[in-house]
Parts: sequence; C-alpha cells; structure tokens
Amino acid sequence: MREIPGGVTAALGFRASGVSSGIKPSGEPDLALVVSDTPVAAAGVFTNNLVRAAPLLVSQNRLRKGSARAVLINSGCANCLTGAAGIRDAQRLSRAVARELGIAEGEILVASTGIIGRRLPVPKVERAVPRLVKQLSRAHHAAAAQAILTTDLHVKEAAVETPMQGRPCRIGGMAKGAGMIAPSMATMLGVITTDVAVASGLLRLFLRQAVARTFNRISVDGDMSTNDTVFALASGRSGVSVRAGSRGARAFGQALEAVAERLATLIVKDGEGAGTIAEIRVAGGRTDREAQVCARRVAESLLVKTMLAGGDPNVGRIAAAVGASGARFDPGRLDVLIGAERVIARGGVQRLGTAAIRSLLTGPDVQIDIHLHAGRGEGRMTTCDLTEEYVRINARYST
Repeated sequence: MREIPGGVTAALGFRASGVSSGIKPSGEPDLALVVSDTPVAAAGVFTNNLVRAAPLLVSQNRLRKGSARAVLINSGCANCLTGAAGIRDAQRLSRAVARELGIAEGEILVASTGIIGRRLPVPKVERAVPRLVKQLSRAHHAAAAQAILTTDLHVKEAAVETPMQGRPCRIGGMAKGAGMIAPSMATMLGVITTDVAVASGLLRLFLRQAVARTFNRISVDGDMSTNDTVFALASGRSGVSVRAGSRGARAFGQALEAVAERLATLIVKDGEGAGTIAEIRVAGGRTDREAQVCARRVAESLLVKTMLAGGDPNVGRIAAAVGASGARFDPGRLDVLIGAERVIARGGVQRLGTAAIRSLLTGPDVQIDIHLHAGRGEGRMTTCDLTEEYVRINARYST
C-alpha cells in the first residue's frame, strides 16, 4: 500500500468540483459535488446526536437502496433546526443537481455544514449548480475539498493505492472538521471513494469498522455535531471485487482504514486554535471498552487540554481524569508515561522537576501512555490542546 495524490477522485470513475454559490458572505467556495460516472454501491455513517440536520435525514432515507451517483455538500449553513422547510430545501437543491446531471434525484446524497438554525439561500445556490456541474473533473478534487471547509485552515485529502488480485486498486477521500469534534462521530463531513467493487452491505460494514477505529477516536472539544456524515462510494472500475472473509476483503479494509486514519489525524491537527496534538494510549484495562472510555475521558478533560496548551507540568490532572473515567483499576498500580518518561509510577508522581516535565510537553506532538494493570484491554484517542484561540473563534462564531 502506498500513498498517492488525487483525494476523492484518486479512484477511477469519480469526478469532483467546488465553487462559490454565495452561502458564505466572504465569497469563499461553499458548494462541492462528487459524481460517479455510473450508479455505484454506497454506504453512510451518521452522527449519534438525536438532533439531526435535514440533509442527513434525506441521505439516510436515500441510502436504503444501497446505491448512489453523487454527493452534494454545502458549507456555511448546517440546514439544521429548520424543520420541514429544511428538508424541502435539501431536496430542491438535489433536484436541481439531478436535472443538470440527467440522473434521478434519489441518486444524489446531500450533506451540509456551518451555522445551525439558518435556512439555505436556495435560489442563490441553484444559480450556481450549472457552473458546479460544468467544472466536474478528476483534476478538481482539491476544489471540492476546499468548498466543504468552515473554520478549517487546511484542506484535508488522502488516498492510497494497494495491489489486489494483481491489479492496482485505489481508495481516496476528503473531509472537513476543526471544531465541535468528538467521537460518535466527530464534527465532520467526509466522502471516501474506491474503484474496488464492494456490495453495499459489505461496504457499510467496512465503513462502520473504519469509522469506529479512526473518526470515532478523535476529539478536539468533546462536542458532537448534528451534521456528522461519512459517505463511501464503490465504483468497481478497477475490475477487482471483494467478498466477505476473503484475503482481498482484509486488504481492502486495511486500505480503507488507512485513508480514514489519515483524514481523522488531519482534522485534529487542524483543530481550532490547536498547537499541540496528543495521542492518548491506554493499556491494561479490564476490557477494551473500559480502556477506550478511559482514553476518551483523558482526551476530553479540559484540565488536561489546558495543561498541554501551557506545557504545565501538572500530571496529576491525567490521573484525575483516569480515575473519573469509570474504568476499574487499582490506583496504587497506575503508571503514566509522557513520551518515554514515566511521570506516574505505581500511583505516585515521579519527581522529575518542572523543567523536565515541561520539555516533555513542548512540541507539536505529545504521546501519553497510561497503564491500568487490570487486564488486557486497550484504547486510543487523538486530541489537541485547548487554547485562547479556540475560545476566541467560538465566542463569536455566528457573528
């Protein structure tokens, strides 16, 4: 398996585009389209939030048949808490794109991101649709990735190529997300494409597994969005197909997870105001579930995150979060390492000195290893620090 360029159009059979439709007052790109040349197997994973945006509800319904032709995404407006009118708006825009493409409206999946509680300026967006369709190209993957961003500072793309059955097979994708990021899922949108032939049911299984191990193991601020969506589309254009339980299926699953992992990491690195990225690894849990709960509690602790922001040697905050997580263990056996240095050993803080611990917390990447010594369970989370810049961004996000 090797990394390749191309993002969401790296796989054969897909084109993309991104334009400005006027949703964002700044005039920045805000409308993206990913299109397959033919109907393809499709699957989706959505937020667990009970408050769900209109486009998410529309797409969930359309995915029941397990196939699609296109994904339409807008940024700058979440189209959430907009009631029946929001549903009609999402449908009307997908209808406009369907007419321009000459396909059925039900073949188009939709997603939105932006401020909650505002209606989409549908007539304005409709006027941009012919231009959006005209610009479809394999070369315009980055334009699509740019058009789905909100507070993100950087485009997020990933793609890999792996040999299967003697042929090169590709999986690529794009994502957005910088704030309101928490597991179940993150605050994000993502589209992943592949030229491997995968039945929709199996594709859904692969996608859920990959999301559980990647997007659901990142956190910027612990807040779950109303719009989180990841779509997967499989064109089959490589001529390779996979079946459940086969060697090819394992290779496909690994490649899909690699793309999702790369996109998830880029989201955390682009977290609002983030300066330090931290990987939290928990070992020795009674179960994997308890270890994961522990990792998540540490990753989302505001005190741990501000400790990272300031390089503050207050490692007791880590132990406090572990103890509050609900994982069962003997505190007298707790070990915590930052990098290669043990800062808590057998439940006691090690006297390394302020300067020594600060040096462990200095830099763009920090690794925190926690051992509960209660079993074989393991968990992992990737998070970032919490800075004054995050507060500044979100204190005036809608104004």
